[in-house]
Amino acid sequence: MKKYLIAAMLCMVMLVSMVPTALAATNYDECMAAIQEQKQIQAQAHQTANKLRAQGYSDSSSYIQAAKATWNAAQAEIVAYQKLSKYTYEDIRILATTVYYEAGSTTEQLRQYVAQVALNRVADSRFPNTVKGVITQPGQYNTKYAAMETAQAIKNKDAANGTYNWETCKNSVKQAMMGKVAMPSNVLYQANFSQGKGLWKSVYFNSGYFASTSYFCYG
Repeated sequence: MKKYLIAAMLCMVMLVSMVPTALAATNYDECMAAIQEQKQIQAQAHQTANKLRAQGYSDSSSYIQAAKATWNAAQAEIVAYQKLSKYTYEDIRILATTVYYEAGSTTEQLRQYVAQVALNRVADSRFPNTVKGVITQPGQYNTKYAAMETAQAIKNKDAANGTYNWETCKNSVKQAMMGKVAMPSNVLYQANFSQGKGLWKSVYFNSGYFASTSYFCYG
């Protein structure tokens, strides 16, 4: 009986130790599945173009051009999902929580900009090289943004109010992670005042209840 109990405990330890790895791989697996879907779209577009050519259409025809456009759009999505696959669910959770508290009730543009500034810091040698490291760096963002219970509180609030703020912020984060946010890589500061080495862009927001100007600055 004791041997069985020890074996069961060892199995539990192994399962617990495997959880972070599984979580880290989940987003990668989903991205790979999305890439396969885009490759199928490309194959269908290629097949369609070849059928049109066999029917006598030239490559300059609007039909074949449409097939090419479909193929190219799918390729752009493949590249985007390849970029997203480098992040874990923890990265997405932490950054979505940050975006919620920094710009959750503003606009999609501001949410994406906040996410992109954090990712720019991850890529800059002067800052930590992980999302969690950037968000928990002393004197920068609020370290509570990295806590799982902080993200859960947002989800609970959405469930109680029938809102979708968590999903909205998560989608903004994914857009940034996929390389779809147009912002120079040396924009490293975001606040309600100008700082760093000069202003890249200021964005004014007025909800009717409160108004603010966000400044995105070079570092």
